[in-house]
Amino acid sequence: MITRIKLKSALLMTAVACLPSLAGAATITSWDTSNVDVGDPVVADGDNDASVIYQGDPATATSNAQIYYEAPEADTPGLEVQQLGYTAQGESFDGCILATSGTTCDGPFQSGKRFKQQLTDTGPVDLVFNVDPDANGLSDSTEGSVYQVFQRLVNLTGEVIHDVSVELGFGVGDAFQQSADNDGLSFANVGLGPNDLKAFTQYPFGLFGDAENNKNFTLDGFFDNARSGFSLDTSDEDMLVSTGIYGAYAELFGGAWLSQEMAPAGLLWDDDADATTDALVMAWFDEEAGLWEALRTVVDGEAVSSLDDPIYKATLEEFEELWGVSLEEEPLIEDLANLNFNYGIFLSDQFAGDSFTLRVTTTTAPIPLPASAVFLLGGLGVLGSMRLRKSRKPAA
Repeated sequence: MITRIKLKSALLMTAVACLPSLAGAATITSWDTSNVDVGDPVVADGDNDASVIYQGDPATATSNAQIYYEAPEADTPGLEVQQLGYTAQGESFDGCILATSGTTCDGPFQSGKRFKQQLTDTGPVDLVFNVDPDANGLSDSTEGSVYQVFQRLVNLTGEVIHDVSVELGFGVGDAFQQSADNDGLSFANVGLGPNDLKAFTQYPFGLFGDAENNKNFTLDGFFDNARSGFSLDTSDEDMLVSTGIYGAYAELFGGAWLSQEMAPAGLLWDDDADATTDALVMAWFDEEAGLWEALRTVVDGEAVSSLDDPIYKATLEEFEELWGVSLEEEPLIEDLANLNFNYGIFLSDQFAGDSFTLRVTTTTAPIPLPASAVFLLGGLGVLGSMRLRKSRKPAA
């Protein structure tokens, strides 16, 4: 788990306490791209680019991430702030931070709201947002404004990630200072997701999820019928800190977040013949067994989950003959590198600054333990099996 000593600025807290009450809540107005090399516009479908984030002056500082966008879903700069009063899951919001995809904060499911923050190296990544401290929140509340954040982190670091944190503060790079308690900036105390959590993470539902409890899906996740992601400690108002991975992802892939090029190959089926929707993962290549393992099957022309009865074949063609459909081999199941973050940011009427920073920090997995220690911890349920369904592999 990432641990930090949180710096509390007594001077800042004193200054905030002396501020007069403002007429309304501060408003997030825009993404400040002073530390960003903004990408070019994309034109044709399939064209893509990225806005590269630097930890200081783009001319001299290092970069650990970029905001990726691809036509027709999104365009430059890849991320924006919207002012829009709306309600989601019973919570009221004054706006959101989302992808430049042409949709709105309250847009329909799968309308491209999540901005894609690709992590190209480990270490901190600072997104700066401009604020108008004197504006009224769209909710007409004198207490503050709440902005929902639609964020997707993509691991392109080349390393497995053991821990991740998101924190609020001010400044960029070495000049970054964490937000102090009661300074008017914090993560919002809202109830999100199926468990009404202040903040939570999830790997994509198409890989891990229970369709019975989700109105947007009719098919369980490919790898497991329960959600998986990083558990978060949300006790600090200015930090969200991972405390390990929950669900089957850890059991399948060794307890850490894979970099994209480490993901296994998959067999995909375009079940609806629509290029604008995601194809279904039907099977993955299990290198240990040297076979394709299908955790879905085709019944009466429709995909059906078969988690309890996997099918093993040596080739794509064998599955096509079995199911009577056309499949495509994908060299990487890219969604295994994608982690969705869900939370809100709160700005109260005390906040008097003209900007704030949203920092993401990742750390790599620790040095592997000796085999004896792994066996012991696995027996205690700390690490678990490296392969969730290893006992079901066909006999050699």
